[in-house]
Amino acid sequence: MSTTTLAAGVAGFLLGGLVVSTAASLEDDDGPAHGLDRPAVVTVR
Repeated sequence: MSTTTLAAGVAGFLLGGLVVSTAASLEDDDGPAHGLDRPAVVTVR
């Protein structure tokens, strides 16, 4: 049972990291396209 829990934790961690890195790359792509050098957090209010 602990092996299953460990595998699920690792899978969740990798999936979470993938989502975060994808969001970061999307923000990097959005900035120059709109002619803004500021982070997306500042531009989107």
